[in-house]
Amino acid sequence: MRRILITFENGESFPATLQEDKAPQTCQIVWEALPFSQTVTHSRWSGREVNFEFPSTSMPKRENQTISTSIGEIVYWRDWPLESEPDVLEVLAIYYGAEHTRSNKGDEPVNVFAQVDFTYLDLLQKVGERIWLNGSEKVTITRLKD
Repeated sequence: MRRILITFENGESFPATLQEDKAPQTCQIVWEALPFSQTVTHSRWSGREVNFEFPSTSMPKRENQTISTSIGEIVYWRDWPLESEPDVLEVLAIYYGAEHTRSNKGDEPVNVFAQVDFTYLDLLQKVGERIWLNGSEKVTITRLKD
């Protein structure tokens, strides 16, 4: 069972478990991209969500998709109808509340591929609200050693 560590610039860290049985290709692509850092911002459309661009080398297929996320879920999103375009935006998002995934185009299906450990959900909510109020901050994703 592979695990990742999500660390925000103010010092909070959240371990998460990859759901390789439900989204194997997405998990593998994310795992191979680690470690990386990005600027995380708050979602405009999907409520209690922070997200950041994802530097993948190959786009995963649709797997374990939903438009209804739960607190602590980590998802992969891209503009699926434009996936044949050369510069398609790819994003990872962390939900700090249950939400309906949408954009200005309507429902936006996402690949759910990881879950933040349940003992960190209250702290995750505080970090999400801080980013909502402050605009953005740096996040680093690394492999978590056993």
